[in-house]
Amino acid sequence: MRRQAQRWRVVLVLGLCFSALQIWVHPNVAAAAGVPIFPAGVRPVGYKLGLLAAACALGGVWSDAEGIPPNDWRTRDDQRCKDLVASVYGRFVSARYEQLRAGNEQAIGDLLAKIRATEPAATRDRTVALFRDVMAAMHEGMLARRAADRVKIDYNADSVETKLTADERTAAKALSKHGALERLLVTTDATASDRRALGLLLAMDRMEMARGLAKQLKFYALGHVLTVVFDSPPPPAEALNPTAPPHPGAWLAYLSGVAARAGYPTANSPALTNKMRETLAWTGVGHGFADRLRRQIATLPNAAVPELSRMTTEVADRLDDERATAEKMSKKEAQIGEKK
Repeated sequence: MRRQAQRWRVVLVLGLCFSALQIWVHPNVAAAAGVPIFPAGVRPVGYKLGLLAAACALGGVWSDAEGIPPNDWRTRDDQRCKDLVASVYGRFVSARYEQLRAGNEQAIGDLLAKIRATEPAATRDRTVALFRDVMAAMHEGMLARRAADRVKIDYNADSVETKLTADERTAAKALSKHGALERLLVTTDATASDRRALGLLLAMDRMEMARGLAKQLKFYALGHVLTVVFDSPPPPAEALNPTAPPHPGAWLAYLSGVAARAGYPTANSPALTNKMRETLAWTGVGHGFADRLRRQIATLPNAAVPELSRMTTEVADRLDDERATAEKMSKKEAQIGEKK
């Protein structure tokens, strides 16, 4: 399994790296790059403890949002998880550390009990229900990631699309499970912006998870999630037939359709390669995620500020930067293609 620092990086499917940090100023966010969202040694209670648990599971994306250099992410990730253990059990215990990070049922029960015992009565039931669903979605995602990692390949946007192997068909079953995640993304509660924000962050992890998978497996990993987030049409039925390869270009066509649904259609210039079209579609979807994250920020509950508000702001900024970088690259490629 990849190390935690790499797990939650929101990166482009074609290998684009994060651009430089740009802080978007928001009235609820009073933070600077390099300042921890959860300082080392913190012992939060109630709602904040639930956020620390989410930060432990999310790993490197939190360190990235803090402006911590990538080489230091693993240290920061470990520190947050150690602080989580100490906050739940009163002291750090190595065995508890492993159990919490693995999503052990008893350990999650201990976490939720601690949240319940330390949360004000007025918000107790809501807070416990929220983080019970967050932990369930994270566990579901962890199992999907393990399945994906077992069948990862070197990604090639121009490779021939082939039918799934036996191992890939097994992985497809885990990648297709999104029930816990959907409970975060789908809610009619107008006050549940924190639930939706955390769900969007976990949905974006499914995108990172899809990087390096065979093209057909990408449909299993992302099809349902992107339909829920963007109300886009589901993948074509033939793309989800595990015993036959999808039609050539099916993945690019599908991803481009989702990007258009997200509000960022891909230019169909003949001067662009398929790789660049996919990069534009991928970052278009990412830009759509950024838009939806920002919709939640202004209405987050007070308990989520500044930790979750800062986190979502920084992630949205990076997604915007990635889209801007892709657009610049595509313009250069188009200019070169037109000259040939």
